[in-house]
Amino acid sequence: MPADLKLAGGRVVDGSGATAFSADVAITGDRIAAIGDLAGLEARRSIDCRGRLIAPGFIDIHSHSDWLVPGGDVGRLVEPFVRQGMTTLVGGNCGFSPAPLSERNREAARESSRLIVDDEVELRWETMHEFLEALEREPLPLNVAELVGHGAIRSAVMGALNAAEPGADELEAMERHAREALDAGCFGISSGLGYPPGIFSSEAELARVAGWAAASGKIFTSHLRAYSRVSPVYKTDASVLAHNLAAIEEILSVARAGKAKVQISHLIFVGRETWPTVEQAIAMIERAREDGIDVAFDAFPYTAGNTTASVLFPPEMLPHLESILADPNLLATVKELGRHAFEQIGFWLEDIQIMRANAPAYEPYEGLFVGDAAARAGMDVWEFYARLVIESHRTARVLNHTYSGHEDREDALRRILAHPLCTIETDTFLTDHGHQNPASYGTFPRVLSTYVEAGLFSLEEAVRKMTGAAAERLGLRERGFVREGYFADLVLLDPASLRDTATFASPARFPMGIEHVWINGAHVLDGARYDAQAAAGRVLRS
Repeated sequence: MPADLKLAGGRVVDGSGATAFSADVAITGDRIAAIGDLAGLEARRSIDCRGRLIAPGFIDIHSHSDWLVPGGDVGRLVEPFVRQGMTTLVGGNCGFSPAPLSERNREAARESSRLIVDDEVELRWETMHEFLEALEREPLPLNVAELVGHGAIRSAVMGALNAAEPGADELEAMERHAREALDAGCFGISSGLGYPPGIFSSEAELARVAGWAAASGKIFTSHLRAYSRVSPVYKTDASVLAHNLAAIEEILSVARAGKAKVQISHLIFVGRETWPTVEQAIAMIERAREDGIDVAFDAFPYTAGNTTASVLFPPEMLPHLESILADPNLLATVKELGRHAFEQIGFWLEDIQIMRANAPAYEPYEGLFVGDAAARAGMDVWEFYARLVIESHRTARVLNHTYSGHEDREDALRRILAHPLCTIETDTFLTDHGHQNPASYGTFPRVLSTYVEAGLFSLEEAVRKMTGAAAERLGLRERGFVREGYFADLVLLDPASLRDTATFASPARFPMGIEHVWINGAHVLDGARYDAQAAAGRVLRS
C-alpha cells in the first residue's frame, strides 16, 4: 500500500541532538511510516526536500494559550504559532489552569481569563477531567497537553485572594483536586509564586503539592517567587543572598522535600543589577543536580516577557490593591518604596510596554512604554500606572523589558539559552486586540537562526531543546522525535532563508523559512497557505 506522503531528499534533524542525516520520510495516516532511502516506496504525493531540513514539530513547553482553545475562532488566532513550526502547546502554567473550579474561584477565574483572551472565557466545566473532555469536543488546531495549576487548586478550595495557611481539611481537599487532575491525564502540577494565591503559599505547603506530583510520577513546575536581585516578597538582606537566588534555593528545597522532578519556569533575570547573578544561579542548579535533584529550566529568546501589570506589587498589598492605589497618600508611599526597590534592581516603570490595557480609556496607549504613555496623558508615571491597574481590574497585560538583557546586551540571556538543561518556550499571550509579544511570532525561528549563527549551540542541539528534550521532560509519548511509528508532527524548513522578523516595535510579523507543517499527519501549513480549519490537533494525556 502506498504511503500518503513522501518527503524526499531532505536532511533529518531527529530531535535527539544527533547529527543531521540524509533520508526520505514517509507519512501514512497520522504516523511516520518509514525513514531512510525510500526511492522504491510509492506515495500518493511526494515533496522534493533537497536543501531542506525535516524536524519534529516544535513543542512549546510553557504556554498560556490553552485558555484560547475553547474559543470558536482559535484556528485563526493561533496561525502565528503554526507558522513558526509549533505543533504542541503545554498549558496550565504558572499555577493558572482553567480548572478546577468551584464557587470560591469561578468568578475570579472568569475575570482573570481577560489577561489571556479578549473576552471572558465561558467556563463550562469544574474539574480538569471535564475541561479535557470539553477540549476533545473542540476543533483543535494544535496538540494540547495540560498541567494543573496549584493556584487554581488552592483558589478552588480557599478563594483567590486568601492569604491564610491552608488547614488540614483544606489541604485534603486540595489533594483531592490535584489527584483528580493527574488521574485525568495532566502531565504535572504547576505553581505560580509571583501571583496570588501562589504568592501566599509557604514552603511547607509547596512541598506537599510537589509530593502529590511526584507520587504520580509527574513533574512539578514553578514560576519562582522572585526573579530580581531585590524583591518585596522577601524581607532578607539581598546583599547576603540575592532574592532571585533565594527563590531558586526555595524551589530546590521544595523539590528535595517533595522528592519531585522540578522545572523552573522561564529562568529570567529582571533588571540590570540582576543580570550578574546568572552564574550563581546556574551553579546552584548544577549543584542540585549533582545532589540528586532532577531539576531543569526553560527560557524564551527575548529580553522582555509578558505578564500582568499587578505583578510589581508585594503580597501584603494584593488583597486590597485597588483601594491602596486609589488613595493619593498611600500611592505616594508606594511610589517611594518602588523607586527605592527599582534602583536596586535596575528596572523602572519606563521599562514597561503596554500590550493590552483592558480598559477603554487606556487603549490608545497600547504598544507604548509607560513613560511615553504617561507623558502623552499628562500624568505622573506612577499615577498613570496605578490608574491602569485600577481601571483594568488588574488584567492589563504588559511587556516588562530588561529580562536577562536589554537591546544589544544579552549575556545573561545567551548564557541561559545555551545551557544543556534549557528547553525553549514562548510564554506568550496571543489575542486579536492589543500589542503582541514578538515571541508569539518568532520564538523557534529566532533560536534556530540568530542563536545558532551566534554559536550558542548547533542547529541539532537547538532542535533538541524545542522537541525531544521537551517531550522527555514532560513524558509526551511518541512525539518530539522523527522516528518510525511516532506521530507525524513535522516541520520542513529552509535553513538558508530561516529568520524571525518580529520585533518589539512591530511584533505581528511571520517568520521566513518555515515552509511546511504537519500535525498528526495533516498538512496544516503548505507554503503560504495555512489551513485554519484543519482541526488536526489532539488533547494529549499522561
